[in-house]
Amino acid sequence: MPTLWAQTTEFGSLSVGDSLPILVKFDFRPPAKDGVATPQENPVTVEKLTGYVKEILMKGFPQSVVNHQDTVVDAEIITPFLPGDTVSLSGAVVGKIEEDGRRLVECRVVVETEDGGATVAKANVVISF
Repeated sequence: MPTLWAQTTEFGSLSVGDSLPILVKFDFRPPAKDGVATPQENPVTVEKLTGYVKEILMKGFPQSVVNHQDTVVDAEIITPFLPGDTVSLSGAVVGKIEEDGRRLVECRVVVETEDGGATVAKANVVISF
């Protein structure tokens, strides 16, 4: 299936199975200095994860639909991970609905570790066009 691109994606051209672009995320950590303890990192929160999910959505859909008031991101952390961990986000269109004048696209996003691809988080998204 085709990979979506924000510059050309329209409701009529979407199909179930279309892929979202892959997004690799990590937050830079400055190297630890000799004799200084490394700062404590807190695991990624659901709020930050939602930001990651919106970032991948912005690569596949126009900003106006990602930020639409009826667009919903339901993110869930399965295994805690740190902001400095390298993770990749991928996803696909899993549904397309047109009813009562509303045009909705359902997507599923998964977040995997770089070492072996263990799923650490997931999100279900409903995008309103």
